[in-house]
Amino acid sequence: MKNKPYPLHHLLPEITDLRQMLEIKAREMPDSVAFRYMRGRKTLIERTYKTFYEDVQHLGTYLLKRGIRNRKIAIIGENSYRWLIAYFAVITTGNVAVLIAKDASVNEVATLLFQSDAELILTSRACAPIAEFCKERFRKRKTFVSMDEMEEWLEKGAKFQARGKQLYEKVKIDPDALSCIFFTSGSTGFSKGVMLSQRNMASDITNTTQLFRLEGPTMAVLPFNHAFGLVTSVFMAFHYGYPVFICGNLANFMREIPIAKPQTLFLVPLFVETFSKTIWRAAEKQGMEKKLRRGIAASDTLLRFGIDRRDKFFQSVTSKFGGNLKYIICGGAPLDPRFVKEFRSLGIVILNGYGITECSPVLAVNRAHHWCDGSVGQMVPNIEIRIDHPNEKGQGEIIVQGENVMMGYYNDPDSTAEVIRDGWFHTGDMGYIDKNGFLFVTGRQKNLIILSNGENVSPEEIEQYVERIPEVSEVVVYEDDHNIVAEVFPEESDLSRDEMEKVLQKRIDKMNKTLPNHKHVQRLKVRDTEFEKTATKKIKRYKAGK
Repeated sequence: MKNKPYPLHHLLPEITDLRQMLEIKAREMPDSVAFRYMRGRKTLIERTYKTFYEDVQHLGTYLLKRGIRNRKIAIIGENSYRWLIAYFAVITTGNVAVLIAKDASVNEVATLLFQSDAELILTSRACAPIAEFCKERFRKRKTFVSMDEMEEWLEKGAKFQARGKQLYEKVKIDPDALSCIFFTSGSTGFSKGVMLSQRNMASDITNTTQLFRLEGPTMAVLPFNHAFGLVTSVFMAFHYGYPVFICGNLANFMREIPIAKPQTLFLVPLFVETFSKTIWRAAEKQGMEKKLRRGIAASDTLLRFGIDRRDKFFQSVTSKFGGNLKYIICGGAPLDPRFVKEFRSLGIVILNGYGITECSPVLAVNRAHHWCDGSVGQMVPNIEIRIDHPNEKGQGEIIVQGENVMMGYYNDPDSTAEVIRDGWFHTGDMGYIDKNGFLFVTGRQKNLIILSNGENVSPEEIEQYVERIPEVSEVVVYEDDHNIVAEVFPEESDLSRDEMEKVLQKRIDKMNKTLPNHKHVQRLKVRDTEFEKTATKKIKRYKAGK
């Protein structure tokens, strides 16, 4: 495998708004499949680019005919074809889409609806309890409508459009106007409404697709109410012209992946870690663990001589993921480099990346033939990234400037002013850029542990070491009373709690011997339950220690 710089991909037309993206695909490849999804367990549904754009036009026409213009419209529901129609119909008619997680608590949903000034709320059948609660809370101040009525709306919109009224076509898109509000994940508590324009998102799509060339179908499993799940795993694949299989429920993922047969997946680290555990547990159960390790060692040796036998050696492993999986684009949280190396040995290339909702969202990603393990890759072209106030090691805060940077936080000028200063967006992430242009993220500025001796410790770095302990399922590292604490949720085991604590302590003592004194874990705390997580499976750090 070659690993060296190569030219950017300039295969796709530059876009400035998302309706333009829909129009291009409907015109250039009208009969190609855009989306696929399962209806029930047996029926595969396919929708073409032309059909999808027509559906968006019909729903958009229906909204305009109802006088729904310049409104904030919340969408709450599981990943679905209807969800995507609703989203595009909203943003291409001059309205603003407010995206809220389907699994948020009813009180959180009510807070976000109030915070965003959403007037019309579209919900799926699965979110009926949320709708009923909010209806009672807001009375007649907000209108709730079920997306189960969409077929009727599409029919009415199609009839009105057929009369030549052209309401939809007459809407002029302002690429720089507020188009969408994403809420930050809330891993540190309060969620802020990130305001993105269509130019923000279109620029990130145009620029990021120059780094990675998609060459086959994808499967969208991350929630659409998050920028990584929507802009990256759906819009970028759509722009490339390959089918996106919509997975509506995480519980269906492993059952539907053999049907989807994705060439590329866009995932957060938790999926990768779970895949790895599944592979090794299956090998152990079948008595094949030693054979798999020998196979990996033999394959790696052959690769060093330019001989690739991974498809043959590990077909039984990769078949579990549809048999066609070549790439996993991973972002959203730190990923231990050992998983990157492990999956590369199996024939699945993990391209670790980095992004943030406020930047629409991608800022960097490793390339298919130019990567650096441990880094988050090459920086997206046509934006500026630099390290602010670097220390003697070249590490400092990552700051960004470009068309991808958000308009600000909704109704929160103070928070906006805190992060956008002198034209630069301050990510709050610490990192450095090496001599080859690879970006490394070392941790969150706000999570940084500052010891009494003046040493700075990144908890994310220590978490990666602790996560390598076989008995550890999840971990959060933080400071408490001048001690570095590792709070751990252990793997399932037949051991008693006392026995598990002794095993974990012994492992951590051994780990400490490999680390500088100021990075030693001084206290272990064992949990009985998993950490609470956001919709994108990030641990809510502010809940740890409570």
